[in-house]
Amino acid sequence: MGELQRMEEKKALVTEEQIAADAQRSLRVFLAAPSLRLTGPADGVFTLALRAKVTALRDALLDAGVTVYSQHHDDCWTTRGLGTGFRVPSAFRGMQSADLAFAYVESPLSAGVGMELGWASALRKPVVLLVDHAAAHNPMISTLEEVSPVLPLRFDTGWTGQSLRHAVVTALDWADTALTYPETA
Repeated sequence: MGELQRMEEKKALVTEEQIAADAQRSLRVFLAAPSLRLTGPADGVFTLALRAKVTALRDALLDAGVTVYSQHHDDCWTTRGLGTGFRVPSAFRGMQSADLAFAYVESPLSAGVGMELGWASALRKPVVLLVDHAAAHNPMISTLEEVSPVLPLRFDTGWTGQSLRHAVVTALDWADTALTYPETA
């Protein structure tokens, strides 16, 4: 039991060191998710659980060292440790200045997320999609990679904070490659 525990601690330490090393990234990530302002628990569209997922995703991105634009939190570019920058005049301007779009896609597809994914593809931004099983079969989602580099990841509701951090680091590694070598993405 002691040996197994030491191996797990060593594995966790390496993982945290890798995350810290990845914190040197200079990417600007646009976080697309159903609007918090237009929906809420009362209408059954955006539950408190979903709100927590979007916030956990933003926190995982910030912990990975990237700058995040989230219309759902503060309408400006935010970097962990540096605070918030100037307010972005519109979500479209945020997308224009982003290096990467990171979208949480549910079923049914939110009109706002669909519009933001349209902007990302028109601007040829790499897109990371956290999708649930039903949204993966949406025609817009399934054909998005014909226009832009896309990395689809199934967003499992059972993910732990550590699983989410690992998915974010994997996605950011993919994005580094997609931005450096666009023809291979």
